[in-house]
Formats: sequence, C-alpha cells, structure tokens
Amino acid sequence: MSENQGQGEDLVVIFRAPDEITANIVYGLLVSEDIPALLQSRQVPWMDGVFRTGEGYWGDIVVPAECAIKSRELIQAYQEKQPIEPQD
Repeated sequence: MSENQGQGEDLVVIFRAPDEITANIVYGLLVSEDIPALLQSRQVPWMDGVFRTGEGYWGDIVVPAECAIKSRELIQAYQEKQPIEPQD
C-alpha cells in the first residue's frame, strides 16, 4: 500500500491522525459533510501504543478519490480555526 492509497484502488489517505481523539474529530467533520470516510487504525490493542510510537501516528483517514480534494479543503479550513495537535 502506498502512502497515498487506502485499502481499495479508489481510496486515498487524506489525513494521518496523531491520536485517536484527533482521528475521530476529523472523521466526524467529514461524515457531517456527507463524505464517506473510514478510519484505519495502525494500533494493536494489546501492544499499548507501540505502533503509534514506531510509526509516529495513530492511523489514517481514507476517503474515495473523488472526495479527496473537498476533504483536504475541509480539514485545512478546520485546522485554520482550530489547530489539530496530538492529545497525550
């Protein structure tokens, strides 16, 4: 899987979430705008954050390729009003 592609040919990674809280905020933002988004956690429950430490992020948010531009614009607009920072 390339860095820009999700699990399907028409899915693209549009955001790398630093933590689960941020992932859910961005996911909710996209879904509220009728964008079909998916969360792809990189975490393994019994490993207590090992992958987050190793990978440097919690997981990906992916959307269909045709929604990528609008999704990135929404995320950028949200970040300008409310900077997204990791929650420790």
